[in-house]
Amino acid sequence: MLIHYNNKKESIEVRRKLERILRERQIAITETNPDIVVVIGGDGTMLSAIRQYRMLEKPFIGINTGTLGFLPTMLPKELAKFADLLQKGNFHIENYPLLKARAKTITGEILEDYAFNEILVKHLEPKLMEAKLYVNRKPFNYFTGDGFIISTPIGATGYGIWAGGVATHSELKVYQLIPLHPNDNSINRPLKIPMIVPLDTVMKFDIIKAEKREVIVACDGMKMSNKYISELDIGVAAISVNIVRMNDFDYFDFFKRKIVDKGDFRTINEDQGF
Repeated sequence: MLIHYNNKKESIEVRRKLERILRERQIAITETNPDIVVVIGGDGTMLSAIRQYRMLEKPFIGINTGTLGFLPTMLPKELAKFADLLQKGNFHIENYPLLKARAKTITGEILEDYAFNEILVKHLEPKLMEAKLYVNRKPFNYFTGDGFIISTPIGATGYGIWAGGVATHSELKVYQLIPLHPNDNSINRPLKIPMIVPLDTVMKFDIIKAEKREVIVACDGMKMSNKYISELDIGVAAISVNIVRMNDFDYFDFFKRKIVDKGDFRTINEDQGF
């Protein structure tokens, strides 16, 4: 087992407790050829671990020490239960395809990257992004607006849902296209509503005036390049990520606790200084 964690005090303490429990159970900890990757942290730590270790083709499981923590589903108080889960095999594996972004810069350079949660396509300067959108190689829409989020089902509860996207069950074999602030006037007719599409859907964006209006493409929050991008192809990748789920995991209950009812929340109090 490989343990990946952030440098938060709580995460370091959870790592120490977990290592002690694993030693007691005689479960080996390694940095090479692990059977499973354990991630201690929040959603950001989970995404960084997937980016770093996805080529190992091993399943991931997260222990949440973050704020929302939608991707890491176990809690620090469940460390003993986690060890039991490993030893008794009381779990199953869910497979999640990645999205692949293939971009072409105005100089002709080809860039590729992958996303577990979402791909963000957005103008950088305070000007509209204009793009010709093709779906399955057919003209679909001349878009004007801030840009798009292309979200996987498991990533829909991230940036996408708060930008007007749809909360899709994480096991659905789909992904979605979410327009950001479309500019609809007497001239423009941009796509204005989110679209849920089958996994085999391929999208292509031709950026208008790409040499003058910088458009950024970011995969799971990581910018692909600082160079101006003129074309972008997005579709489901040939590679995927496996996530460990406890057998009693209930997506709807988890969604209810994290999104509907919520837990800890942030607010502004009058006695807070800024």
